[in-house]
Amino acid sequence: MIFLDPWFWTFAAVVLAGFWLCPRPAKVAWLVVASAIFHWHVAGAAGVVPIVLLGAFTYGLGLLLARGPARARALFALGIGVLVSVLVYYKYAAFFVAQLAAGLGALGIGEVEQWRDVETPSAPLGISFFTFLFIHYLFEIHVNRRAPVRDPLRFTLFSIFFPTLAAGPLRRYPEFDAQLDGLQNPTRDHAIAGAARIIRGLFKKVCIADLLVIVIAELEGARRWTAPLVLTLAVLQGWRTYYDFAGYTDVAIGLAQLVGLRVPENFHRPFRARSLGEFWRRWHMSLSFWIRDYVYVPLGGNALVAMTIFGLWHGAAWNYLLWGVLHGIGLTVEARVRRRFPAVFHRGAVRAALRRTVFLAFLTYTWLVFWYPPATVWDMTLASARGLVGR
Repeated sequence: MIFLDPWFWTFAAVVLAGFWLCPRPAKVAWLVVASAIFHWHVAGAAGVVPIVLLGAFTYGLGLLLARGPARARALFALGIGVLVSVLVYYKYAAFFVAQLAAGLGALGIGEVEQWRDVETPSAPLGISFFTFLFIHYLFEIHVNRRAPVRDPLRFTLFSIFFPTLAAGPLRRYPEFDAQLDGLQNPTRDHAIAGAARIIRGLFKKVCIADLLVIVIAELEGARRWTAPLVLTLAVLQGWRTYYDFAGYTDVAIGLAQLVGLRVPENFHRPFRARSLGEFWRRWHMSLSFWIRDYVYVPLGGNALVAMTIFGLWHGAAWNYLLWGVLHGIGLTVEARVRRRFPAVFHRGAVRAALRRTVFLAFLTYTWLVFWYPPATVWDMTLASARGLVGR
């Protein structure tokens, strides 16, 4: 986590002091320079250049789409195709090559080693984040007829605003850009709230999430899987995931407040949800709503495809893919039950308790799928089942 690096807080102190001292007309430019320095520091030339090129492409295409050219639909499709292709190339090429090598080896076809030795590109920092950000930008201009950001400085700040650069929250450009018109120093109350949010986020990350990582590592060293051990790991992995990511989000939101900006919330007490659908309206909300608006709705409400993409967004690995598929199936089943048997979702303490029990059991199990390879999860599941049956 970059927010735990001492360099970052020295950098942040300089940025905040400069922002508060510089005149209002220069504040956007100051944040752009600061964000560019941060991006270069954490990503290097290999990570910055692809994002600069993608950003310039998106900015120019957005201006062109706003003119309503005769071939606007083709240009929009081209833009989405380029962005998705770049994401696939950087983030998933190594995974595809590895699977190809494994498949050829299993079939005894060709020289497997030549595929295993293929050099694949290293993904630029936050490539998924940038791709989704730019897809949203083009979609809003072409489909929802939003006005593009014409000022290149403001578009740059929208793209690489440093508190959210590594892992979000995902921002919507109309809301973010509108705040830049009257950008000014935060009020005393907003500054205090921002500082408190940062402290809370660091506490979640350092004092809870990192401690849970140590506990989980100790439990994973057990000689054999048992049902109580597997259940404990599943619960702890869920809390570890929440406190780690929610901690990062709190710091990002707090830093934004200290420069007079608001970025979206990402979590709203997700473990208080009473159904899977409600959970996804409370968990990683900026990404959940992005998937809803730019994948789920355009595809006519296909939860399986939407959640598969959600899973792969986390990384190129079978566990993420399987996790997304399971949640897609879960949401689909829940929606069909709601339509066919609406009484199940009526008020009532017993019904609510049963729904919540089923939801939490599913959610808890899928944390294992998220964090461990499929083969390990299978071993955990079989060992737990044997232990329960044996009793």
